[in-house]
Amino acid sequence: MNEVLVQTKAKKINTKALKTALNAEKMVDVFLPLMKDRFGDEVRIENVDVEILRQRTKRSVMRYRVNAVNGKPFEWRVIGKVFTVHSGEIGFDNMKLLWENGFSADTNDAIVIPEPYQYLPAMQMFFQEDVAAPAMRNIVRAHPTKEHFIKLARAIAKLHRCPAEMESTFTVKNHLLRCHPKHGFLVMALPKQSHLIDFIVERAYALEATIGNIRPAVLHGDFHLGQVHVSDDRTWVLDFDTLSYGDPASDLGNLLVFLKGKARRNIEMYDFINAFLDEYFKFMDPAIADRIPMYEGLTHLRRACKCLRLQEPGWEAKAIKMIEKGAEAIGGMRIAG
Repeated sequence: MNEVLVQTKAKKINTKALKTALNAEKMVDVFLPLMKDRFGDEVRIENVDVEILRQRTKRSVMRYRVNAVNGKPFEWRVIGKVFTVHSGEIGFDNMKLLWENGFSADTNDAIVIPEPYQYLPAMQMFFQEDVAAPAMRNIVRAHPTKEHFIKLARAIAKLHRCPAEMESTFTVKNHLLRCHPKHGFLVMALPKQSHLIDFIVERAYALEATIGNIRPAVLHGDFHLGQVHVSDDRTWVLDFDTLSYGDPASDLGNLLVFLKGKARRNIEMYDFINAFLDEYFKFMDPAIADRIPMYEGLTHLRRACKCLRLQEPGWEAKAIKMIEKGAEAIGGMRIAG
């Protein structure tokens, strides 16, 4: 196989801002105005503890434990995210949009998002509520129940029924642009798979052209088991950097690729998948189900591109399997005409 050098022009986060965000002493001064607005002028910060949750090229995520005094000692736990230029502002604005359209803490259905606290333009950073509940990803690794998947379905169905409207519709072209690197590099790296890669891309465009009018919905854009946290009395949906507007089948296709992968190792997962879909379609148009395979195919392709980007041991075999599964999924969807 010919070696392919993958070059990208991805923007990186501001290293100066990140350095400040990781400095506990400097963050005292950053947090103080926010805490005075929230808790009153008498509040005093004793110290700040910083825990790095995720550190990547485009986004770094920290958990802060702010130990303060306001009559008596208390701890305020906050999530902070540092982004590339403009990305943080977009993510924060998306959270505010959802907060104002049915996902705030006082909603009656107990399906919420973390409270968005503040965006700091100078640091390309925003703060949000720290959710003290396990992610579905961790629940599935331990002792999942059908009730967990029913809550998962209600959460994404609520997002898809959100009355907020976005400016533009997310299309197949946008999905392909999220491949990192682009699928053309995958063709260069795995030339024997080029016919399947081209099949996925061409069929996705052909399907999109013949689907006809659909009712667009607010999309999560990266919906998987890590994006929903569940407690006994509340369900949180997280991470809205890729919030968009388009076919709700897109979020389902992305999720089902992950769930079906787990089902191949644990047959019980098929019962959970069925429980999820049954609950989701109590709220949503059943016709959405017919379009899911197209997005499963695109998700498999995107994951294959990720294998190329990371180039971990055995990546070629993994990418080939993903390409094959993607072609199989999208090939099972009939083109109207």
